[in-house]
Amino acid sequence: MDLLAALVLGVIQGVAEWLPISSKTQIMFASQVLLGAGPELAYSLGLFLEAASVLAALIYFRGVYLEILRGLLGDAEGRRWLKYVVVTTAVTGAVGIPLYLAAKRYLLLGASAGWLMIALGLAVILNAAILQRARAAAGLKTFGEMPLSHMALVGLAQALSVLPGVSRSGITTTTLLLLGYRPDEAFKSSFVLVPIAGLGATALAYLSEGNAVATPEAATAMAVGLVVSLATIRALLQFAKSRHVALVNIAVGALAIAGGLAKILTP
Repeated sequence: MDLLAALVLGVIQGVAEWLPISSKTQIMFASQVLLGAGPELAYSLGLFLEAASVLAALIYFRGVYLEILRGLLGDAEGRRWLKYVVVTTAVTGAVGIPLYLAAKRYLLLGASAGWLMIALGLAVILNAAILQRARAAAGLKTFGEMPLSHMALVGLAQALSVLPGVSRSGITTTTLLLLGYRPDEAFKSSFVLVPIAGLGATALAYLSEGNAVATPEAATAMAVGLVVSLATIRALLQFAKSRHVALVNIAVGALAIAGGLAKILTP
């Protein structure tokens, strides 16, 4: 991997991770084009570069993670975040592991994952008008109002991201939007879960490929991905806080559809 390829992969990771498109799929495609890597190595590299997203989330949302630590000591707000992380992770593990094993054998490895993202994107766009009316009438939900059932649904959505072509951030964000949460709350609640999934992905890639992915150039790509990630998170959260709720939902839905089409057209 040369320096230019490392820079390109870092930018892709830093942008795609936080949008409703699968970052690992984009890294796979770029690695095959730029590096001539085989599918297995390209996939592992996509997983390995998740470390950049993990660091970005830990830095940007450090206040939330401190709240979680305080939750262990009895802080009420911290307990809610702690419950959210525990419930979503438990559901993701319970559903995601069997789904991953099934996906390796059956049809979900193909274009079905792309159709799933397209369906979610269309649902979010169609729901935009409903959310706009809800905001005008009674306001949208905040994280503090999230019941246990919604936490479990987020965990279920996150489990579906084990399928190739399904964006973890995309599917969890769209799920929260469909449940009626404010866009900024949906983005934040989705992004806070990145370190758990990302650390597992990076460890899995290193264990399977070792020094083939852990190279100085990969470290450069991670550094670039970290910087770009911080800028992307900030921009997305500022956009999500705007009053144009319907526009935010349409943009998320359109990107989810684009990600699904990319999966179908480049299986």
